[in-house]
Amino acid sequence: MLNLRAALLFFGCLLLGMSLGAALAQLIAFLAGDIKPISSLPTFIQQVAQLPNGWYIFIAGQAISHLFTYLIPALFYWYRFEHNRWTDFQTKPLKAVAGLWVGLLSVIVILPFNELIINWNQHLELPRLLGNLGGWMHRKQQESTSLTNQLVAFNSVNQFLIAILVIGFIASIGEEVFFRAIIQRKLIEWTANVHAGIWVAALLFSAFHFQFYGFFPRVVLGVLFGYLYVWSGNIWVAILAHFINNSLIVITTYIQRQPAYLQLEVKVDTGTWFWVISSAIGVLILLFYFHQLNHKRKVA
Repeated sequence: MLNLRAALLFFGCLLLGMSLGAALAQLIAFLAGDIKPISSLPTFIQQVAQLPNGWYIFIAGQAISHLFTYLIPALFYWYRFEHNRWTDFQTKPLKAVAGLWVGLLSVIVILPFNELIINWNQHLELPRLLGNLGGWMHRKQQESTSLTNQLVAFNSVNQFLIAILVIGFIASIGEEVFFRAIIQRKLIEWTANVHAGIWVAALLFSAFHFQFYGFFPRVVLGVLFGYLYVWSGNIWVAILAHFINNSLIVITTYIQRQPAYLQLEVKVDTGTWFWVISSAIGVLILLFYFHQLNHKRKVA
């Protein structure tokens, strides 16, 4: 049954954290560069992008935003109102998780299948019945895309490593604690259904990113992370899986910017049906095997 008090407290922590994070991110931008009063997010992005140290302002703002939107509110709620500790996020230590590599490998194997979902999602059109809501969703998509483009516009090894830290690790630990360790856990308790909790949490996880044209592939990832967490009994498995996914994006972006890659003529088209079907079957086999390994160990 839904615990209204817990939901309101958690939502309150979220709003407070988001407000503080946004204020701190803007403060850093004002202190680091000549930024005029902000009328909109696109204007802010455009102004910061023109600064010599613009990328560092973006990445610092992203780190602060993630910490104060996800990790800090989640931990504050967990410790202050639930009176729990970090160890309560898991039912067993990471070293006790059977076939960890199998679960993490599924994040890589699912890429071609999810690429198909990405391409399909990007060609969807918002229903006209949505009216103003559709326009708002489209604007949020454009803002998120613009910000993402700035975050991955790194050109040096140092920037690459910082991007791995922020986009890879900070984003992963914050979002997994927020969506899987707390929201998914609560949804499973309230619905008394593991699958419902995982899928609803995945939908919320995707919706919170405000990217309609990336909504469904992010749901797929959210479901994957959710099952890895439940079956492993350890939040670090979901965090590591999320870290691998995000880091692959950063690594791929970095490689594609290298002169040697631009001269490379032989490329693999992972969008073919062979790769998509192999990806779908492969990830199902890996997840089934991962579930069986940990189920047997739990029973034993």
